Amino acid sequence: MKVKTYIYDSFTNEKFKGNQAAVIPYADNLSVEDMKNIAKEINYSETAFLFKSEKAFKKVRFFTPNSEVDLCGHATIAYIRCLCDNKILEIENGENIVEIETNVGILPIIINVENKSIKNIMMYQADAEIREKIDIDISLIMNTIGLKTEDLEELKIVKAYTGLWDLLIHLKDKESLYNIKANMNKIKDISKNLDIISFHPFVLERDEHNNLKAYVRNFAPIVEIDEESATGTSNGALAYHLYEQGYLKENEFLTCVQGETMGRTSKIIAQIKNNRVLVGGQAVKTFEGEFDI
Repeated sequence: MKVKTYIYDSFTNEKFKGNQAAVIPYADNLSVEDMKNIAKEINYSETAFLFKSEKAFKKVRFFTPNSEVDLCGHATIAYIRCLCDNKILEIENGENIVEIETNVGILPIIINVENKSIKNIMMYQADAEIREKIDIDISLIMNTIGLKTEDLEELKIVKAYTGLWDLLIHLKDKESLYNIKANMNKIKDISKNLDIISFHPFVLERDEHNNLKAYVRNFAPIVEIDEESATGTSNGALAYHLYEQGYLKENEFLTCVQGETMGRTSKIIAQIKNNRVLVGGQAVKTFEGEFDI
């Protein structure tokens, strides 16, 4: 059986930047074992598999090299761009809205088009949650990334959710962020204890126009991703946390810069509308081919 496969770089408009995701647009005849094998063979952080759906335009499932996850931001940007590029999804100038069935429910996705070109793809995240109670000593958390409690900025370390649980760690400066020395085994142990998928340290700045920008890194060894160059759900969770704390206003855009230390700089945009989180960006195709399984 031939399985059509595409690779996209997400949260960028430059090839070989951003975060790679594989897309299988016609997965109806694949078994779970097939999907696991393909995801493991491709070995990107996520592969998106698309199916027919009676509830929405398409159904999607996401697989890492070792397990299924309920939601993935960068792979969503990738598969929507793939559907548009291959005219599986027809779009027009202006705001296009499509509903996709996921493991966390049906989520609407917005494709903004200007002059017949995709400006950005924005996706609603699952309903956001923030939990401030952390049952592990903060110094132990900081030790896992090679830093001290003195490197923390004013926001508390919290668990945040917009589809997956992440640990948000507010650092003082970019020097601390870029000097992180992550102990993957310790991060994995704490991730299991806290029932989270990643550590998401960040630094905040405002540019010359007073726009809020976050510089972020993401470590998810519990799903065999030591570091990821772009994570949509994590930055969506961060946007909601900043909104709750008064750093981000309704409808204001947060720009998250990620992947700089990996040589794959990504730009993720996020905003809050009517208490819902949207995350988005662009994507560019780098490969298409077939698996023979």
